[in-house]
Amino acid sequence: MELEQLKNIWPKETGPGDRQDEYLLSLLSKPSNSPIAKMKRNLMAELIAVIVLYGLATVYYFFAFHGRMIELSWFMLVLGLFFVIYYYRKNKLLNNMQCVACHVKSNLELQLGTLEKYVRFYLIAGNLVFPLTMIFVGYVGLILYPGRLDTPKVLFQSSAMKSLVITYIIVTLILSIAVFFLNKWYVNRLYGRHIKKLRQMLDEMKND
Repeated sequence: MELEQLKNIWPKETGPGDRQDEYLLSLLSKPSNSPIAKMKRNLMAELIAVIVLYGLATVYYFFAFHGRMIELSWFMLVLGLFFVIYYYRKNKLLNNMQCVACHVKSNLELQLGTLEKYVRFYLIAGNLVFPLTMIFVGYVGLILYPGRLDTPKVLFQSSAMKSLVITYIIVTLILSIAVFFLNKWYVNRLYGRHIKKLRQMLDEMKND
């Protein structure tokens, strides 16, 4: 339900106190169109994607190259578990925001503030994960790699290694900038715009 529709219906169908809380809760608890429901669906899709992608990467690097790049496997596993824990906690918060027993306008504002912090942290973490991953992959590939795999030694001679490292750093910087803007758009698309709508709804209710 759009904000303007909510404003039109609110004075006609609600009374003071708990009746207003209950009505607002009924809107936020709708299984398909409410901002909370949409964020929960997006969160579940992300969780499935993380489990599948990070799970496959973990298994691949665990067995690839006869286990000689197993550090990447453990890195992917720890990173994947970190995001799974984050998704679990955010999903729990979204479920609490739909709690029928809660006094909505009082608790929802506090929960919404917590959700905004979660999403802000997610944005920052997402921007850091990519360069950190590139740095770790570079460390494993350029520092540990020569002693583990049958690679032409000429590639790792001083001048060649210096050019390779510089190229890798430049590519990492360029991709990190691109990922920053992409991640900002992505987080806003999945969560930011819905949080903004929730905030507008609560502000409108306080002004009525």
